[in-house]
Amino acid sequence: MARLLAILLALGTPLFAQDPNAVSPRDIERAIRKGTEFLKGAPFTPDRTHPCANDLILLTLIHAEVPETNPVFQQYLKNCLEAPLAKTYNVALHAMCLEQLDPTGYQQRLAQCAQFLVDNQASNGQWSYGQPVDLKKYPFEGKKEEKKVATGKDPGARDFGGGLTQKPKPKNTIVITQQKQTGAGGDNSNSQYASLGLRACHDANIQIPLEVANLAKKWWIDSQSPDESGSKLDKNAVGTGGEVQRIQGWNYKTANEAGAKGPYHAMTAGAVGAVVIYDYILGINYKKDPVAVAGCNWLGKHFSVNANLYYMYGLERAGMLYGTEKFGDHDWYLEGAKSIVRSQKDDGSWGSNADNEKNTIQTCFAILFLKKATRAIATGDRK
Repeated sequence: MARLLAILLALGTPLFAQDPNAVSPRDIERAIRKGTEFLKGAPFTPDRTHPCANDLILLTLIHAEVPETNPVFQQYLKNCLEAPLAKTYNVALHAMCLEQLDPTGYQQRLAQCAQFLVDNQASNGQWSYGQPVDLKKYPFEGKKEEKKVATGKDPGARDFGGGLTQKPKPKNTIVITQQKQTGAGGDNSNSQYASLGLRACHDANIQIPLEVANLAKKWWIDSQSPDESGSKLDKNAVGTGGEVQRIQGWNYKTANEAGAKGPYHAMTAGAVGAVVIYDYILGINYKKDPVAVAGCNWLGKHFSVNANLYYMYGLERAGMLYGTEKFGDHDWYLEGAKSIVRSQKDDGSWGSNADNEKNTIQTCFAILFLKKATRAIATGDRK
């Protein structure tokens, strides 16, 4: 596909030749560039209303291939490294940034992120917004090696939109043990982001307790919505190898909760990605996991691209992590890119909120989708 897209880019051919409103690779590249310039020019606020904002902006700048020497990049990196580990969202995104930048140099700080996430897991396997921790109690210094690491496009870039490849895994293994649990429950939004942070730590050779991954996976199994297809397949029968016909999604809490909302796109997309991550950590073949497949079936049956860019970034993660170009008959990237590029504002941003900070966050989600920022799980990592 990368070769085909390179040819299309050279020819200026729309991705949907039959669609007069289609977008070309050049259109996508231009949208990413304009969006990145908007982010670089957005006012910097150390203490934002949204605790994840600065880490999310940094992650986007990394994937937009802004050099680490750029003053704006340095400003966000410094802020994120000095900020306390206080919220699930920001710690997960922080781990994703550091693992992409330099997993060896930042391994100690990544271990702190892992310990925070492990110790903030609720007793049912979920995560809530999280509670600040005293890093002095953690056996990791969190000091980065004194060296600069260049960002930007690496050799062997994957599909159009993704220019970064995985840095070498640290040789040193850090083993994490769960020291406590926090609360009785949480929500599926914080929980899906916790999985992203744990995946980043796992890829930095930080050993996540298997009981944490198993409990998290159990939550996603237990909270999946009733089957829409009428299939009787046991949802716990992981690795059956048979074709899964079930259609099951997720909502914000659990399908079993009184008055609970039915499954919807943002939570289902995020849940599919989380299930794949825990299968990866646990050594389970997610391609044969009926829980993941039933979630993909739901996304195919109810496929949608829309202005909810939090969801669109979740859709990108589901597609990249599960390793599929389509949900149902829909090419999620081509249809999503068309919608996102066409909805960009003249100043390069996305979003129609009165709160400019919210528009900045929406812009990050849009760029991360267009860049295919989520690193796929290598086929050699499947069992």
